[in-house]
Amino acid sequence: MATYKFSELPVARPSKGVERRQAYTDHIMMTIVDFSGGPRPPDPPHKHPHEQISYVAKGPINFILGEGDAQTVTRLETGDIFAVPSDALHTVELLGKTARLIDCFYPIREDFLK
Repeated sequence: MATYKFSELPVARPSKGVERRQAYTDHIMMTIVDFSGGPRPPDPPHKHPHEQISYVAKGPINFILGEGDAQTVTRLETGDIFAVPSDALHTVELLGKTARLIDCFYPIREDFLK
């Protein structure tokens, strides 16, 4: 069994106003993503082959899934959850000053380990 202290987790800063911490095993990954500097427009949508499920630990946010006529925008508050299928285009929009997401990925995001 492994334990992790939040204050001891390495911090990645993939873009301005975003900090990411993570823990993982051989098969699953959890990340804690803190957003600041809001409200602000959404980052460009992205996709990945990993399945993702996310818990909104602090909101509000807009969860944006898809594009064009198939795009959906859902306002989510603290305590809400969203799921992203493999290879689905998605992003979030920060509606308040800050937000925190707890993301779980399967399989693990090897790109986050570099």
